[in-house]
Amino acid sequence: MSDPMYAAISGLNASQDMLGVVGANIANVGTVGYKSSFMTFEQALQQTLSGASAPTATAGGINPVQEAAGGAVNVAGVQINTNEGTLESTGVNTNLAIQGNGYFIVKTPQGGLAYTRAGDFSLDANGNLVDPNGNIVLGWSNATVKSGSQTATNMVPMTIPPNQTDPATASTNMTFSGNLNSGDTSDSIPVTLYNSQGKQVPIDITFTNPTPSTTGSGMQWDVGYTTSGSSTPTQIGTVDFGTTPPTYTSTGSINIPASGGAQAITVTLSSKDFLNLTDYAMATQMTATANGNAAGTMENFTIGSDGTITGSFSNGGTMVLGQVGLANFANPGGLLNIGKNLWQQSPNSGQPLVGTASTGQLGSIAAGELEGSNVSLANQFVNMIVAQEGYQANSKVITVAQTLDNTLVNMVQ
Repeated sequence: MSDPMYAAISGLNASQDMLGVVGANIANVGTVGYKSSFMTFEQALQQTLSGASAPTATAGGINPVQEAAGGAVNVAGVQINTNEGTLESTGVNTNLAIQGNGYFIVKTPQGGLAYTRAGDFSLDANGNLVDPNGNIVLGWSNATVKSGSQTATNMVPMTIPPNQTDPATASTNMTFSGNLNSGDTSDSIPVTLYNSQGKQVPIDITFTNPTPSTTGSGMQWDVGYTTSGSSTPTQIGTVDFGTTPPTYTSTGSINIPASGGAQAITVTLSSKDFLNLTDYAMATQMTATANGNAAGTMENFTIGSDGTITGSFSNGGTMVLGQVGLANFANPGGLLNIGKNLWQQSPNSGQPLVGTASTGQLGSIAAGELEGSNVSLANQFVNMIVAQEGYQANSKVITVAQTLDNTLVNMVQ
């Protein structure tokens, strides 16, 4: 009677293992980015009591006679359900969720790489983007993003320094738009330039001495500028509205001398700067805009769907600070679960395919969101019942086998 007992024991063990998987799933129903598991069973080794025989002219064929050789069932495997969980809004701009395929890449304190779907990230005291266990999220620097050279080998820790500044930039060009009244005798438009220290330098661009164009319908104007305290324009060129768009002939540049530790400002105009300016016989309504900016401190940052981190500064400027990277695998179910919502590459997962979000087969990133667990409680409760009933039934087999053994012993007595 030992064979039924051994078969039932294997059934008890298998049901108990199944219940363990169910219990882990239910315990992690609220875990960020958790991927549920499910267990499959397989029939154990069978021993052949008699082999099969083929039909003959006088007798039919005989099937083989087989029974369980000790244990009747084995655990075939515990597989991972890699389907995406439901996204939950948190409003925290460092919380990230992946919509579609992919994993965030983090660097562990030991220097190794791990992968996670749990994007409950935050900034540490040094501005590093980290998970709750201090693993640093990897991506690409500002320079790498600008050059478009993101690869798996040039990833760096994602850092958003708490005192990030947008440096001052001196003005180097200017553009005009609107209309310059062809019936006026002179006009001017104020423009604010910036020196290399970010200080504002106000000037006026002047349009004087209008004469009919020799190239077509329109006027030709002398272009100059005045600075604070000066009234006589310094001529720097001529704009001719006889063509569309107007043409500009330069005879000089806007030059503001160096002062207060700032370098001199030099702005040289060209025809492209006047593309959006006309000189119709209508009221003058001009705008002139120069590049350059004052220095600013970062007030906020956002993370886009492609993982790009963009800072917003007090001077009204924006700056790309970096880009969060993603990785995917040919067989995500083959990843090795190392706990704490982390996975590592295994021989059967394939090599990590690193890239930017929203490209290729990689999903997009949703900031201010977290991916919830993909555990279905309904399915887990059903599996719990199946495991319970399997355990009870196998225990009954042991009870019956024991009763038969006792009956046999009593017969001998």
